[in-house]
Amino acid sequence: MSRRAGVTETELKRAIKVATERGLTVSEIIMTADCVRLKIGSVDESEKPVEDKAPLAWPTRTP
Repeated sequence: MSRRAGVTETELKRAIKVATERGLTVSEIIMTADCVRLKIGSVDESEKPVEDKAPLAWPTRTP
């Protein structure tokens, strides 16, 4: 028999609202029977490499 989460939809919406008001980006919500976790994008995610649209430099040989 599965247990229900101990958090309501209202509490979840309140947590998301507070995070966004503070300028944080919620990238994922993980809900289990034990807890609810918000993954904050600006904190939890690693930095993505900047993709430069310019062509790569031509490789040169060193003697």
